[in-house]
Amino acid sequence: MTNSPLLQAICMTEDAIRSRSTAHWIIAFSGGKDSTAALKIFLSAYKRAHTVVPNVTVIYCDTGVENPILDIYVKSLLVEIRNEFVELGFPIKVKILKAPVEDRFFVRLIGRGYPPPTNSFRWCTIGLRIRPVSKFVMSQDLNNTVVMLGLRKSESQQRDRSLALSSEPHWQKQREGVGDYDLFLPILNLTIPDVWDALFALPMPRSISPRQLEALYRDASGECPVIKAPQAPPCASGRFGCWTCTVVRKDKSARELIRSGYSELQPYLALRDWLSEIRNDPARRWPQRRSGAKGLGPLTIDTRREILARVDHLETQTGTSIIDSDERGLIASLWQFDDVPRLFYPNRRHDT
Repeated sequence: MTNSPLLQAICMTEDAIRSRSTAHWIIAFSGGKDSTAALKIFLSAYKRAHTVVPNVTVIYCDTGVENPILDIYVKSLLVEIRNEFVELGFPIKVKILKAPVEDRFFVRLIGRGYPPPTNSFRWCTIGLRIRPVSKFVMSQDLNNTVVMLGLRKSESQQRDRSLALSSEPHWQKQREGVGDYDLFLPILNLTIPDVWDALFALPMPRSISPRQLEALYRDASGECPVIKAPQAPPCASGRFGCWTCTVVRKDKSARELIRSGYSELQPYLALRDWLSEIRNDPARRWPQRRSGAKGLGPLTIDTRREILARVDHLETQTGTSIIDSDERGLIASLWQFDDVPRLFYPNRRHDT
């Protein structure tokens, strides 16, 4: 048995592919170093196994508010990877998952008036990232499904506790509702240097440029896992997270990228910082919650209009589409339901 952690990971994955060749393999891919290393290890093991696995899907969860630099990188890369799989004759599909329109970030923020997320009210992670993946996995035959994650030890305290109790730490059970499915964790014991060894040493997919990824990590490191516990640390804490993330006090990765020359991120960061500043201003919130309980409620309609205007301006600045037509239509409908003046200010026409 080799002493190389990377070769051990490849051999272990090769054995897993042979033993579960009839299963639907779902490979979680976020574009960061760990999920990229896991994908490369799977493809190396797949080639060594000489076994046809007829059902393999690489999934990427598009939150709609990913760091724009990484989002452009990943989406263009997925197109190239899909074409490469076709050329190689690999029966591997690529699927981009997205939350339904009613759960998307700006629909909740601007339409429903959710305040920008905090550590105690982190409403974004479940709706944007966890539910879309769970829905896709749950639509499969759970008894014959393997979800592969690029998870390493010490990245999640909750996961480490379960690993300590397992006789086979690389195989875990993930419970979803009344069912569960198998998780396979090929890079569990790899260190960060091992991960970079995998990125530079393993040839497939050739579409992936390890030097391009290394350049992105030079000033901002980490990634948001595709399957993530709601209580885990926020993704934007020194990581490539959502550009709208207000859970952390400062988006260090965005600031470092701007300092490194990615000036196009500056208007995104400015809007993110402004959202963080206004979220607890009583003048911008209903005086009570929707339930009638005491405490600040949703953002006022006027504040939501102001946020929408600022997002419109950001779209013009960056030449991008941030809120699509379906989201805008639902936002307009939701505003009609929030007749704030009638509820709280019967003698006034506007909720200023």
